[in-house]
Amino acid sequence: MTLVVDLPTMASNLPPPPGPALDPYIDAAARCFVRFGVSRTTVPDIARELGISRTTVYRQVGTVSELSSHLFNRELHSFLTYLPQSISNEPAPEAVVSMVESIIGYSRNHPVLSKVIADEPELIGPFLTRDMPQVVERVGAVTKPMLTTAMASGLLAPRDPHILVEWLVRTAVTVVLSPPTTVDIKDFLRDLLLPALSPVERT
Repeated sequence: MTLVVDLPTMASNLPPPPGPALDPYIDAAARCFVRFGVSRTTVPDIARELGISRTTVYRQVGTVSELSSHLFNRELHSFLTYLPQSISNEPAPEAVVSMVESIIGYSRNHPVLSKVIADEPELIGPFLTRDMPQVVERVGAVTKPMLTTAMASGLLAPRDPHILVEWLVRTAVTVVLSPPTTVDIKDFLRDLLLPALSPVERT
């Protein structure tokens, strides 16, 4: 049996995505992040990218930090629409592995994160110590109900869902930042995760 993906419920557990009116500001910020780096982007840079005054940017969306948060929130909602494709028609333990692999692939291919990893590694340490709890909380809000239901149905081994989510998130973050060099990412994840996810077969 496969995991049940209830997108409306999963999305409702997250802060609402930024409205379409903010998309031009978020898109402009993302382009500036890729061009200049996150730490070096300023509100005037974003204003120039849009051809408007910096006062308008401040009034409509606030600071660069707030724009970064909007971008993260929008990308998380965007990933939800892709999630069912990544775990379709697989047994539950394999589906969780595919989900983690998809999160890793989506993250590593994101141009802003790629820029940070390549050119701004000094941001990674503060992220790990300051922002990791928020990432765990938001990913947990999306995945914990699905994992809990699968465990209650016997599709996954029974685990503490809070610990399981945190372990999966920390595994994904580690692989995003430093992927394995000797094996394929999917093989790495399967070998690591399946023993903990697979329910014990009763004899």
